[in-house]
Amino acid sequence: MKVNEDAISSVGLSLLYEPDEPVDSVVDIILVHGLGGHPVRSWKSGTQSPTRLATPSTSTAQPTSSRRRLKKQPPVTPLRRSNSEPLLVKEDQLARKARSLGRKNSLKSTSRLKLAELIPAETEAQDEVAQVPEVYWPLEMLPTSCPKARIFTWGYHTLVVDKKPLRLQNDSFAHAKDLVIEVATARTTNGALARPIIFITHSTGGLLVKEALRIAEAERDGPLKEILQSTAGVVFMACPHRMSERSSLGDAIKSMASVTLQVDPNDQVLQELSGAKNIQSEIGRQAFLRIWNDYNFKVKTFQESVVLSYRLLEVRVEATARRLASFLGDPREAAETISATHGDVCRFSSSNDSGYRSLGLFLGAVIRSEEDRKHILTAKETECLAALVRPHHTFSETHPATSYPGTCLWLYDSTDFQSWHHRSEKNKHKILWIRGESGCGKTILLRSLRRRLERQWAAAGASFIWTSAEGHNTDTIFFPGTRRQQHEINPANAYRSLLAQLFPQDPSLRQSLLKLYHRPRDKTEMFDDQLVVSFFADHYIDQKIETPTRRTFIFVDVSDDAGPAYVQELVCRLSQLARNSDFTICIASAHHAELEESGTLSIVMHLRNSDDILRYINLNLIAEWEERNQTVMTIGQKAGGVFLWAEIVVNILNAAIAEGASEEMIEYTLDEVPGHLHGLYEWMLATLNEREKAESLMLFQWVILAAEPMRLNDLFVAIRLTEPAPFAAYEHLGHLMALSVGPPSSMRELRQLRNSEITSDTPYQFHRWLRARSIGLLELKTDSRQGVANESWGLQKVQPIHSSVRSFFHSGKGFACLADAGLAGLAPQGLSPEVSIDLSHYSLVRACLTYLNMRDFENLGHTRFHDKRPISPQHHHPSPSISQVTSPATTSISNLSTLVNSPALSPQEMYFREKTFVSQRNLIMSSYPFLQYAVDNLLFHLLSPRFFRYFLPQHELFVCLSANRFRLWRRWTSLVGTADPVQILHKHTAGTASETPNAAAALLSPVFGARFRLERVFRKLNRLSSGPIGIFPSAGPKSPVKGSGGLGLSDSRVASSRMPRTPRTPKTPPNSALPTSAIPDTGAGPETVITGFFDQHLNASTPTSATAAAAAGLWAPTITSHFQMPPTISLPVPPKTRRGLLTGVVPSPGDTAALAANTRYSRTSTDTGTGNVESSTRIQGRSGGGHVKVELSKMV
Repeated sequence: MKVNEDAISSVGLSLLYEPDEPVDSVVDIILVHGLGGHPVRSWKSGTQSPTRLATPSTSTAQPTSSRRRLKKQPPVTPLRRSNSEPLLVKEDQLARKARSLGRKNSLKSTSRLKLAELIPAETEAQDEVAQVPEVYWPLEMLPTSCPKARIFTWGYHTLVVDKKPLRLQNDSFAHAKDLVIEVATARTTNGALARPIIFITHSTGGLLVKEALRIAEAERDGPLKEILQSTAGVVFMACPHRMSERSSLGDAIKSMASVTLQVDPNDQVLQELSGAKNIQSEIGRQAFLRIWNDYNFKVKTFQESVVLSYRLLEVRVEATARRLASFLGDPREAAETISATHGDVCRFSSSNDSGYRSLGLFLGAVIRSEEDRKHILTAKETECLAALVRPHHTFSETHPATSYPGTCLWLYDSTDFQSWHHRSEKNKHKILWIRGESGCGKTILLRSLRRRLERQWAAAGASFIWTSAEGHNTDTIFFPGTRRQQHEINPANAYRSLLAQLFPQDPSLRQSLLKLYHRPRDKTEMFDDQLVVSFFADHYIDQKIETPTRRTFIFVDVSDDAGPAYVQELVCRLSQLARNSDFTICIASAHHAELEESGTLSIVMHLRNSDDILRYINLNLIAEWEERNQTVMTIGQKAGGVFLWAEIVVNILNAAIAEGASEEMIEYTLDEVPGHLHGLYEWMLATLNEREKAESLMLFQWVILAAEPMRLNDLFVAIRLTEPAPFAAYEHLGHLMALSVGPPSSMRELRQLRNSEITSDTPYQFHRWLRARSIGLLELKTDSRQGVANESWGLQKVQPIHSSVRSFFHSGKGFACLADAGLAGLAPQGLSPEVSIDLSHYSLVRACLTYLNMRDFENLGHTRFHDKRPISPQHHHPSPSISQVTSPATTSISNLSTLVNSPALSPQEMYFREKTFVSQRNLIMSSYPFLQYAVDNLLFHLLSPRFFRYFLPQHELFVCLSANRFRLWRRWTSLVGTADPVQILHKHTAGTASETPNAAAALLSPVFGARFRLERVFRKLNRLSSGPIGIFPSAGPKSPVKGSGGLGLSDSRVASSRMPRTPRTPKTPPNSALPTSAIPDTGAGPETVITGFFDQHLNASTPTSATAAAAAGLWAPTITSHFQMPPTISLPVPPKTRRGLLTGVVPSPGDTAALAANTRYSRTSTDTGTGNVESSTRIQGRSGGGHVKVELSKMV
């Protein structure tokens, strides 16, 4: 909608055009004229222009006498990008005089009189040839070029009487205040405070706009501040910016004002009104350059290139001075010249004018950029971003995320920070590199800096990107086998995170990644690590990067464990990114003195934060003796710039002082405490006794080596399951201790047998135990934003207080400190850190398998898989002794069997049935503490030891999972959700945008070979357990005795043919005992489970569990020789004579070799008539050098 030209007010803000739908407006364009101008006449081309020159092609009038006085017609130059002077007549005398006058910087008054006399005579002829139709281009042409913009013009009066300006009227700076207030009021009224603004200024109107932006910058917030924050572009058309060799900035200002106001440039009032002699002009110039660098809006400058008279020296000198003062001297402005005089440089008669075309291109680019800022990702772009993003577990620190009051202020006063923040000319494209020792507070400082900048720049639409980086070097990306330790974070995560966060705001990046995404690839994963790193390093950072976001801050927190090669490579690439973009990048890393980079501003933190440490010690140390200041100085000096060291020591000393420690004891303690962080940790762990060290070892094994941060409830159950004497088990079983799962038990029994000294019953009590055993090195972290106090204790996650604690244990020093004393004695001598960590993983694998083997989950995994659907359990109610599950979860378990065993359904009913099954399985997983972790991360802990990664014991793993009629296999796969080996491995390697990839993904890399061995074992397990009773027969009367459907004694060849072949894996060490196996169930119906080496004295009327009876003292073994019998034999009630085929390991006395399969057994039961049953079992088989014969008889 356009307004009538007559309705435009000469003073104030006038709306010229807005789209029919105001919501469609993208930007506001505001035109501001110079002194003596008018909202209409200053921008309107036509005959009223007294200085417009006609080109030779448009001139048709006969030359007059006044025109003939010109020896040479001024040439008309095309639009060009140049900062050269206007074309001058090459007359030696005139040139010498012009240079001389320019150096003197003064003109004679007689020349002014001649100029006043001669200009009308020259322009009289020009008026005859410049008969151009009047065109008010802001109203007639600009709406067509910018249909999505609202167009305003702003006017003000400067009164002139007899060609002299009046005194006591507003100068340019007062008009600037009026401008910013009126614009803010209009935008507030229209509800468009956040709409981008483009200013188009002419002559001294540029001074008004620069002063208006300076006024807006001085505001803390509010509508005035919004003007600066919303400024998207400024167009300067022949505006004064700087001094030149020929004149000062004040001379250029008064020269331009004299042309637009048509008064004598030496008039004192003119100099006051224009600000030619006001220091604010220079202040505004410097402020504008700083604001431009800070807010990074677009700037375009146009310069005049036509001189009215080439004969008059004074005219040429003033035109040259105006010309040289009208560009900023920055390549970003892309200065161009327009073939027009100073007054006509802002007047266009046609859309084909070269000046208008250039202006239209600039405005269109700014408007498109603002539209890109509001870009909403399409479906394809969202799909591409989801493929790029790979969520991963982050071990965020629980140490205070906010800086201590009064600290970190030194950074903001440093010259390096000011240069980086305000993007000064020489440091505009450098990154800020904060380096320091571990624990000195780099991450805290980086977070504090981000919060400070967010408060300042968030309202201006700035973008903030945060990412973490860790890795030894990028060789582990292209060569996974070079990975040092399993706990290393993928080095490609930093590059992937940067690309993912820049994706929504960089149009060119979106186009490039979409091309890669749609390119055919052989791999299932579209954006693998190699492709991401190669794209970032070889393509993205090597090109000019332009984003619609005016200011983008990137913060990279590099782990202290990162190798020097990785840090050097990362800093080089980020420096290249900063050079080719307007991004403001800050990186924090460990101090590597040997690393240097020319494109950085380096700040060594531990050399500058001593005042912060002394302030903290002085305010927190509770000592009150006279020499307290000396104690404070001693702690500060010994801290060496490490804030964490000072904080821990102050807490230790305060605890000692609270218990009555004297000054001498405190001084002795200070002398004894090591001065470095890892030494302090060793000193703290050395204060524990042997029993506490054993408990602390179990605690740190789980917290440090866990695949993901563990919740307090999960950790409580995990420690209950962990072997308290892992070194004794390792001495006896070696690597295979991980697969040595004992007989099934319950958590109630485990509490009596293991870790009985951990008597905590509530999360609060366990947390107190955790704090005591971790000596303050572990803390709780909440997922909620309300803080730790507002989330349940059991749901909070346990993490180290600082990354240095994790690196201390990963280096092996921490585990070595705790392994020198345990419940079972000393650790094996000569254990390297890698072996010590591997041994810990063996204990964790064993704990996971033990938990899955619990009788609390007896109902899980008893149903056959159909069409690759998860196994559903039989009707059973789990024991609530440790799980503490609610009735809905128990109901879900009992309903799973019905869901899977229901008759054939329609596809829609099948879909809803499977959906319900998944929901109920998730409910079960979330109801049992530690169950979700054990199911998801079993393979992670299994493959973390180097021995298992390269030499996976396939046979022993098969025996372990197939025990007790594939109990562990069926339970685990039912909770995973599938028994298909391909799908199981895919779940552990692939992730989506909403799911975190399993921690075992890197360990399943083809370079290790474990994936293929696991798939071989899983296929065999899946095939042999596919029937309702697996490979084992139903030994009752109706059990078949032939064929592959059921195996009896008469068809042992079939059984032999279906047993797994010997896997092609390295042989186990000779000192490693084989894991215990299990005898499968031999029939259906009511069952009594009998465990261990025993003779049964069973009450037939009470079919209870033999394990529970043994725990009650009712059962005892009668075999004198030590046999590793299958731990579980299922017998039906009432007793019958049964025959069948056993599978498992039954070593003979003195023989460590496994008894071959095809072991025959028989059992007879006799009812004595007294309510008891006399039974005997005979097992007979062959092993290595001879036969094995075992008879179990009635206990006397």
